[in-house]
Amino acid sequence: MSKEAFMSVPQAAELLGCSDVWVLKMLKRGDLQGFRLSGRAWAVSTESVERNLREYMQRDRTHAGRPRAGIG
Repeated sequence: MSKEAFMSVPQAAELLGCSDVWVLKMLKRGDLQGFRLSGRAWAVSTESVERNLREYMQRDRTHAGRPRAGIG
């Protein structure tokens, strides 16, 4: 576990390589843990971000997505 227990939405987005909006969606879906500080500010669990990264790295990406369409 990292030194800090919580991070901001922009920090989580940078680590995950996505937008702030996507982090908020992940929080609302329960993919990330955190809590609302006030208004629009959230505290995101560092542990849940690290867990999400580990799970992403462990996925078998050989069959992910659909094949690209041919050009031409």
